[in-house]
Amino acid sequence: MARVSGATLVGKALINEGVKAAFTLCGGLSGIYDTCDNGGIELIGMRHEQAVANAATGYAQVAGKPGVAMVTSGPGVINMASGMAAAMNTHTPVIGICCHALYCFEGMGVLQEFDSRDMYRPITKWVGYCTSTRRIPDYMAKAFRYADSGRKGPVLVDIADDALMLDVDEEQVPIIPPDSYRTTSRPYGEPELVRQATKWLMEAERPAILVGTGVLRADASEELVKFAELLNIPVCCAIGGKGAIPDDHPLCGGPIGYSFGSIAGADVLLAIGVRFEDVLGFGKGDLYAPDVRVISVDIEPTEIGRNRPIAMGIYGDAKAVLSQLIESANASLGGGKRGETEWLKTVRSIAQTVNETLTSDMPSTKKPIDPRWLGKEVCDFLGTDSYIVMDGGDINAQVTPLYNASFPGSFLSALGGSLGHLGGGIPFAIGVKTADLDKKVLVIEGDGSFLLNGSEIDTAVRHNKQIVVVISNDCQWGMVRHSQQLHEHKDLCSKLSEAVRYDKYAESLGAYGELVTEPDQIKPALQRAFDSGLPAVLDVRTNPDVMCFADYLGLDMKEQIQALYEK
Repeated sequence: MARVSGATLVGKALINEGVKAAFTLCGGLSGIYDTCDNGGIELIGMRHEQAVANAATGYAQVAGKPGVAMVTSGPGVINMASGMAAAMNTHTPVIGICCHALYCFEGMGVLQEFDSRDMYRPITKWVGYCTSTRRIPDYMAKAFRYADSGRKGPVLVDIADDALMLDVDEEQVPIIPPDSYRTTSRPYGEPELVRQATKWLMEAERPAILVGTGVLRADASEELVKFAELLNIPVCCAIGGKGAIPDDHPLCGGPIGYSFGSIAGADVLLAIGVRFEDVLGFGKGDLYAPDVRVISVDIEPTEIGRNRPIAMGIYGDAKAVLSQLIESANASLGGGKRGETEWLKTVRSIAQTVNETLTSDMPSTKKPIDPRWLGKEVCDFLGTDSYIVMDGGDINAQVTPLYNASFPGSFLSALGGSLGHLGGGIPFAIGVKTADLDKKVLVIEGDGSFLLNGSEIDTAVRHNKQIVVVISNDCQWGMVRHSQQLHEHKDLCSKLSEAVRYDKYAESLGAYGELVTEPDQIKPALQRAFDSGLPAVLDVRTNPDVMCFADYLGLDMKEQIQALYEK
């Protein structure tokens, strides 16, 4: 009778799930590696555990299936935490796997002993601690079930070294097909509520749709566009939903967030997969009409009605509910489509005004380079068949409105949503490139964010992942320093060195590097970077004095908070 180790069982479980790639930083995992390699799983060795989780997150968001992140015990799993928190905040399925100090010596001070459970419970959907070799297939099945069901998210399987190293009879630990331990069916909405929602939207004078991350995670973009086209309803995207409808689609009302948006006059608002959090004004304020009726659709029932009252809540998967709405609308319209309205024309006009406001006064010849001009040149160069990964503060806010997201997933943020997680851009892009080798992948970030995980350029070189990193180098932590200036604080700890050459750093790691100081050299430098066939870093020197709209948002925050406490 054949004997297998626990490590082999972990690898077999990953192969059983159809995993094609796994991101890792070595240490105590070699037995798992052997099985993965023999089974055709690509192993990408990163330089920091945070980056392991970031890369797995980027992979999952493009591949549409769970990413795998494997790290060692103790400091390894501790270092991975911020990346897993970012995955949790964006509802991205990531299978975290770590080894654990020997269970037989638990509590005795064995090397790298650390109990990860309390640390990881708030930042994952589920944490499992496996101490038995025989239970490994069960724990792995449970991990995939939790990560890829309902509102998706990361999980952690913490496996004791004893369980990994010991052998068991293979016949006693069968690994069964995935459809034997989890379902891929989608929950549909209550039919009567769907019919009522359709009626409200068809009778509304100013209907609108607001979409968030949930539409992308449910792969519901096709249904979203079809439904919007049936009723000629404008669609706005929260940052997490950007790309769910192409930015150049006639019904796209542009981005919404903080103090701008084109659907503030809507009388009925269909919110699909949206969390009404800080960026959306917690569902209140000038972004919404006082009497708007909100129909909230979400796969997580506790999200419905959070932070703002709703007129109707529909629990269900975005793709499933949108297909129901399409069927209901078709039945009501008799096969036709609703005509264009004055409201739609108004939304388009407002969206155009918002775009012009965010992109106005953009000098093309000044030096240092205006970061908005940098963003425009990058976006123009990429066109419509590429991925852009956003990282950083000011540069993220400046470039996001400029990018034309032409297909779902073409715009990706490594910030972890409202978590504001910096430094994930490069590893995130490595994950994206691993999931889709055929398209260009570009990261744009600040010089502050770059060095948080700049060493992952080495990873890209070793594993032949051509990503191009564009650094908006204003020699500062821009958003922090601008805030200090606006609030008349000293600019302490926010300035960075002008002498650092990030292009030379990249070259030292075997990548292509180039310093860009002239505005008219941005596109030629991008072309040279991609033509090199190597991972590349462009160190673009930008104007440190250019602020973005986000820098001004906190100016009256003290007064607002004071007023809240005085109520």
